[in-house]
Amino acid sequence: MNIIITGASKGIGLAIAKKFAMQSEKHSIGICSRKSDELAKAEAELRTANPKQEYFPKVCDVSLENDVNNFVAEFEQKFGAVDVLINNAGFGIFKSVLDLTKQEFDSTIATNVRGVFLMTRAALPAMRAKKTGMVITISSLAGKNGFAGGAAYCASKFAVRGLMQCLFLEVRTDNIRFVTICPGSVDTDFFIGEDHGSTLKSKKALMADDIAACVELATRLPQNADISELEIRPTNPKG
Repeated sequence: MNIIITGASKGIGLAIAKKFAMQSEKHSIGICSRKSDELAKAEAELRTANPKQEYFPKVCDVSLENDVNNFVAEFEQKFGAVDVLINNAGFGIFKSVLDLTKQEFDSTIATNVRGVFLMTRAALPAMRAKKTGMVITISSLAGKNGFAGGAAYCASKFAVRGLMQCLFLEVRTDNIRFVTICPGSVDTDFFIGEDHGSTLKSKKALMADDIAACVELATRLPQNADISELEIRPTNPKG
């Protein structure tokens, strides 16, 4: 299976990459990140976990059209059409609307929304040609429920859900499945340095591996079945 995972140098993206790397099936796994040092470290971890899989790391800013098109084109040239695209790259800036700068708002939308649009648009033609494929996008429960201080992040995740719903309807007749996964709080370094995450306790939060398990579950479904949207929360948030 040919798999591309964005934002795969750490956190949820790396956990997803490791989940596929450890499967017995043969995979070609493309991973990208904006930071070359983190990408190299992630590739080393994957090769240590399972050297028998094929890995394709590439520095890529998903908000930039040329970066995205080059990444997907080079991957397809080497391995063929993408079978599963996992849009995971994203970040959050948590400030009130009055404190949020235009640059901060724009950069959040550029990565979290434009990045999903560009990556999906780049991978879709080959999927449509072979009449099969899957696009999984990591959104958030913040894409369904706003909260004070989350204007930019929530706006981006609401937008992602709308984009995925439209894409699902546009290409479902080509047997291409779209899955949106909406996690609650996940214990990663996503929130480091942000007030929003200062009270986050790992025992109350989901782990990156939990989200990776949901992604794997979606890919294990029969071809004629699709989880269009999946919410995942901690079983006991007060535990």
